[in-house]
Amino acid sequence: MAFDLDFDDPSLKAALTLHEGQERQGPGSRATTELLLSLAAPLPERPRVLDLGSGTGAATLILAGIEGARVTAVDVYPPFLEQLRTAAEAAGVADRVHARHGSMDALDDLPDGSLDLIWSEGAAYNIGFGSALASWRRLLSPEGVLVVTECGWLTDAPSKEARAYWDAAYPLRGTGENVEQATAAGYTVTATYLLPDSDWVEAYYAPLDARAAMIDPEDPHAIAAAEDVRREIRLYREHGHEYGYVGYVLRPRRS
Repeated sequence: MAFDLDFDDPSLKAALTLHEGQERQGPGSRATTELLLSLAAPLPERPRVLDLGSGTGAATLILAGIEGARVTAVDVYPPFLEQLRTAAEAAGVADRVHARHGSMDALDDLPDGSLDLIWSEGAAYNIGFGSALASWRRLLSPEGVLVVTECGWLTDAPSKEARAYWDAAYPLRGTGENVEQATAAGYTVTATYLLPDSDWVEAYYAPLDARAAMIDPEDPHAIAAAEDVRREIRLYREHGHEYGYVGYVLRPRRS
């Protein structure tokens, strides 16, 4: 069942509006995407690619640059997909990118083994990391590869502040636990990569904070959304060494 979001909810709408027009909807960078893509090599000629939780398409456009690739980008929020289509047109890759409106766990129409590369930066948490890996595995060809980034603990003893925040938002696991989940879902973990601090501060938080400063001061939902952003930024400034996004490069394990 696809996860449900009520886009008419004013609080959710305000939070999403802050991310509209942004290059990225979560920590990451072109350098990180390109590095993870190099770790996923080799890929077949004309690879079949699926970008799940694509947002406005920062990673999608890089994936579309793979020679011969055809990329399907999936997201539940139509304004993000509209920005992606515009960006793909401007980049000259519109003929290689298909923007698909829908949930990342509503893929029953896609045949088993029909993809060479599945990509998901900072989005698997929406349906749960383990559930996402398990449900996507059938889609990969025998030589296919899944690249996914997931936020997790970098310490065995996180502070009370960081623990309280993440337990309420999305309970985190350590890298070792995520590797165990990937193994249990039928993958071999071929590489992991900790995203650098700049992927949080410069690529994501700086433009998001600037956007939060431009909200309508008469809109209580926008005010609350901006304060949530500032709280998250403050937490990372004080405790970001305790948690981080890790990229996982996974290949289907042969039985």
